[in-house]
Amino acid sequence: MRRAASKTSGLLLAGVISAFVVLAIGGVWFLGGFGDPFRGIEKINAESYIESAKSFQGGTYQFDGVVDGDLGFEASKGRLVSFRVSSSKGTICLPALIPASMSRINPQKGQSYKIKVVGRDYGLLVVEKIEKS
Repeated sequence: MRRAASKTSGLLLAGVISAFVVLAIGGVWFLGGFGDPFRGIEKINAESYIESAKSFQGGTYQFDGVVDGDLGFEASKGRLVSFRVSSSKGTICLPALIPASMSRINPQKGQSYKIKVVGRDYGLLVVEKIEKS
């Protein structure tokens, strides 16, 4: 004589799969897979940068800036751009190097960007990620 299949094990399997999917989606969201790709990156303190740029060496920062002007271009190094940044003391201009590897980026005066930078030698801010805002 055959035993009837248990419906409980099917419901249990569906529940476990559903729980796994919910946890996977939550993990992706938590790790920055959805929404703001700059989440978790420290906002730069523009006043402190102006006072002591060298102290930003080795750190990763983000800021929202408006292109103020082009400070120079060298094909092997990239484009040095001045960004206007709002601060508690008013507007401050921060220089950032857009490396040659990001040559597709052609910032125009007045355009707004969200920028991720890394402090390099002597506090030079080098762009790692840039998005129009």
